[in-house]
Amino acid sequence: MDRITLHGMKFYSHSGLHSFERDVGQLFEIDVDCYLDLEQASLSDHLVDTINYPELFGLVQSVMENSSYNLMERLVGEIARRILSELPVERVTVRCRKPRVPVKGFIDYAEVEVTRSP
Repeated sequence: MDRITLHGMKFYSHSGLHSFERDVGQLFEIDVDCYLDLEQASLSDHLVDTINYPELFGLVQSVMENSSYNLMERLVGEIARRILSELPVERVTVRCRKPRVPVKGFIDYAEVEVTRSP
């Protein structure tokens, strides 16, 4: 199966379990892997036979900037659901990284990854 990836999308969001995360907001980084058959696009060279990257980016942006969830699991689940319902993909993997995690220690980031298919 073929894959289209948008890697390292960055959005400011008000998601998080704690009130200070929701009030102030924070940066999240999203990766999306869309799996679909790209043979026709490789032959036709027409956008209609593939996924429009700006449309995919806008879909993710809409969820990130217009939603607020307690958990990253819910956030990536919603992104995956929207992609599957609005774009011609057979499977999608969504990764979300949160660089500022409220733990008593030092970590680079927390990450949640989900893979879904219709």
